[in-house]
Amino acid sequence: MNKKAVFLFLLIILPIAIFLFLKSFGRNEFTIPVYYEQGLGDSLSTPCLNKAKTQYYVSNNLLPDNKVKVVHFERMDGPLLKLRMEELERVQDVFYNDEEIALMTFVNSASLPLEAINNYQSRIRFMDAFWNRSVLDSTNWTKLKFCDMAMTRIDNRVVLVDKQNKIRGYYNITEREETDRLILELRILKTEIEE
Repeated sequence: MNKKAVFLFLLIILPIAIFLFLKSFGRNEFTIPVYYEQGLGDSLSTPCLNKAKTQYYVSNNLLPDNKVKVVHFERMDGPLLKLRMEELERVQDVFYNDEEIALMTFVNSASLPLEAINNYQSRIRFMDAFWNRSVLDSTNWTKLKFCDMAMTRIDNRVVLVDKQNKIRGYYNITEREETDRLILELRILKTEIEE
């Protein structure tokens, strides 16, 4: 009976002691990667990219300064566009009150008019103060996507850029898990900013 009491005592007290120890002395710390800390290198074949061996920074006057930016590129209408818009609406629903985050959609006017996206207004609530939708001609759209955001033709369509204009992630938001990852990494980035 005495052995059972000791075993039961350890079974109950040991997990509580471990929990309290970790709660008191442990620290939960999550980080998201910073892309291209050693420069872009030769991994991307786009000739317009800055190939310096230092941290790569996005520089484009279409992007707001001193904000975390979620940048979305779109060029074709269809069922995938609707799915991407719905997933971006999830991001908007979480962060629309946050003045430090900007959601931007850039549409290639050569293949998709802005009206095609605005026609989703009946199904998707665009909050214009948070979600900026812009049409770019094909040249500027291509420059922003491939030269400034360091994307390839097969890349995902959403990029996360921090306040210092460092690329922090690429996302394929046609997959719900990727949208969840984007939302989570935006929250982590917010805690980095607050510290």
